[in-house]
Amino acid sequence: MIKPFLEISIERTLEEELSKLEMLKKIGKAFKLLYKKDPEIVDLGDKSFIRINFESKNDFEKIYEKSFSFYVFIFENFIDNNLEFQSIFHEKGGNLDNSIENYLVLRYKTNTINPIKHYFGFTTKVNKIFGAEVINEELHDGYLRFLQTKEDFETLLTPGDIREGWEEFFKIKKIDLDHPQIKEFFKVIEKWEELF
Repeated sequence: MIKPFLEISIERTLEEELSKLEMLKKIGKAFKLLYKKDPEIVDLGDKSFIRINFESKNDFEKIYEKSFSFYVFIFENFIDNNLEFQSIFHEKGGNLDNSIENYLVLRYKTNTINPIKHYFGFTTKVNKIFGAEVINEELHDGYLRFLQTKEDFETLLTPGDIREGWEEFFKIKKIDLDHPQIKEFFKVIEKWEELF
């Protein structure tokens, strides 16, 4: 049986201070923090990539199921019926502008596409609500992920299922942590952390 793998590479970027390899190392560190998987950095110069090998299809599906379950919980328990919370992010921007060149384009390549397909379809809705300027384009063996701004890259690196990750996310977005809606959001995060 062929074991699943995931490779993440940088197709192109406008970043001038960090090398592609340094950016990949940041992505790898975030991946390890969130999914507890050790990514291997394959350094091929301009064609470098991160590779994560999985023991089984079930092992691979778990990494996306965890995030998917978290967002379903957040939507059902807070976001779906809270337009005031959603409006916080729309005031800060979050409108894709196709005339602007993307800050970063990531390539996700795998031999097990369905878990990613299921998850990235859902993240389109998540991205829109949280003001991220990110879109995904499906390929036959993975996805291209277009991040329009550096802020989108920075928020991608924050762990999305723990309070500290969300605190960092809101700081990057320049959203006041003392905003009443953000305080309510953190109460829901606390419920999630108690359950899991």
